[in-house]
Amino acid sequence: MINVLLVGAGNLGRRHLQSMKNSVEPLNIFVVEPFEAAREQAEKIFRETKSDTVEKVVSFHRSLEKIDRTIDIVIDATPASGRLDILKQVLALGAKDLLLEKVAFNAVPDIEEASVLIEKYNARAWVNCPRRLNPFYIQLRETLESSKIERFEVVGENFGMACNAIHFIDLFAFLAKKANYHISLDKVSEILPSKRNNYIEFFGEITGTFESGPEFELACQQSSNEVGFKIRIVTLDEEYVIDEIAGNVEIIKKDGGKEVNSFRQPYQSELTAGLIDEIISKQMCGLTEFSESMALHRPFISEAYSLYASKNEKNSLKMVPIT
Repeated sequence: MINVLLVGAGNLGRRHLQSMKNSVEPLNIFVVEPFEAAREQAEKIFRETKSDTVEKVVSFHRSLEKIDRTIDIVIDATPASGRLDILKQVLALGAKDLLLEKVAFNAVPDIEEASVLIEKYNARAWVNCPRRLNPFYIQLRETLESSKIERFEVVGENFGMACNAIHFIDLFAFLAKKANYHISLDKVSEILPSKRNNYIEFFGEITGTFESGPEFELACQQSSNEVGFKIRIVTLDEEYVIDEIAGNVEIIKKDGGKEVNSFRQPYQSELTAGLIDEIISKQMCGLTEFSESMALHRPFISEAYSLYASKNEKNSLKMVPIT
């Protein structure tokens, strides 16, 4: 059996676990979660999830020190601040394939040390920015090959710009097939406490430009409304306005024509099993490879820390508290 280690059984970790029950592979799943209530909730969800695939073996543990097996695949669903330490521990357990939640790391020194570790252990790693798995975005990427992209935008309210910026930058990079970019947080107008204790959020605008274009902008305002945002992609030939929450895509042609198509972003509980199966069978998956994701992380994390440090005290870790 393939030994899979899930570190973190919070809201997102539970969805990874739920999905793994539908893997076509026989899995021995180790779940590490220090909080008893979270372990119990994860076990309940796993038990109640229906599946027609081969039966899975699952066990729950309080800490990584309780794991005494060689691990094949790791899913790290913990906050970014402690991820480097976890990475060191799971690589020591023999893990060769790792799936890391975003933001992968919230300090540039951690990015550099993690990159050295991944290379040292000859491991493969991916960062979970799952829009790359969406059939609509995959098809859109192919469509955009024949049309020059001029601009990307994400505009909305309360969508967590600090913690989700890397998701959108990753999507832009995927669609434009580029990884090098410059970014500015000069127009971020507010840094406020996040709903998660000890973390922050940004409000205002983030702007940037990929090498030789296109430009991009993220704009998030705080309001009493619910979370809402639209993704806008402008090309020489047409404009795409994507509303993931409403589930539709409006395509506006330069000649005035317009069409509206349905759209759906799959839940994490629908994705992880396929990722595990692909990693086992092909030693790869459709998520962002580690080196590319770190190239996308570095400019944003560096600028985010500089902004945070200018408004707060600097810290020796050069860590910006986002996750």
